[in-house]
Amino acid sequence: MIRAGWLESGRVHIGRRGRIGASAAAALTLALTLPLWAFPEPALAPRSWQLDFQHQAPRMIWVTSARGERWYMYMTYQVTNRTGQERLFVPEFTMATNQGDILPAGKGVAATVFASVKNRESNDLLVSPSQIVGQLLQGENNARESVAIWPVPKNDVDEISIFITGLTGETQVIAHPATGEDVVMAKSLMLDYDLPGSSNNFEGQPVQPRGKRWIMR
Repeated sequence: MIRAGWLESGRVHIGRRGRIGASAAAALTLALTLPLWAFPEPALAPRSWQLDFQHQAPRMIWVTSARGERWYMYMTYQVTNRTGQERLFVPEFTMATNQGDILPAGKGVAATVFASVKNRESNDLLVSPSQIVGQLLQGENNARESVAIWPVPKNDVDEISIFITGLTGETQVIAHPATGEDVVMAKSLMLDYDLPGSSNNFEGQPVQPRGKRWIMR
């Protein structure tokens, strides 16, 4: 099976339908013009501050909102700052599917969906994706919990990858081979999952971890 439109260190996967956003398209264009040896990889030892990130596997939920009734996928997480000083936490979550979808978390998600997720999780500490943005204080007592939410794609999806930026300050600057302009690549966490079975049964859809690694994108 062909994986979709996502980018990882040293190689590019392009989905069968090739539907990607502008920023993803720019990154893919750059990667396609770079030789494999030139594509940046994260440092073996972190070169910058890095937050502790714990997460659950994505789950499905059926929600009725102002946008109508539909299935959503969500992933809860906890972030802890042990870097030695306060950090501005501005996370970005992007999902790529094996059908070529590139889906930023929160896009097409009504505010009421978060309330449904929080009620299901029965977690009073869970804050909305907008509330999690801001200064993250140090220590376990100041750890914060939130969630990333996506509308479930209408395509029959068997594999997803979730890219998370904002967990570290590590970046690399490379020259675009066509324009010579500097391009900033940010260290991001990549989570891979398999979704076996039929897409008609989202309630019981298994979500199986396949891999977890740091990449530059």
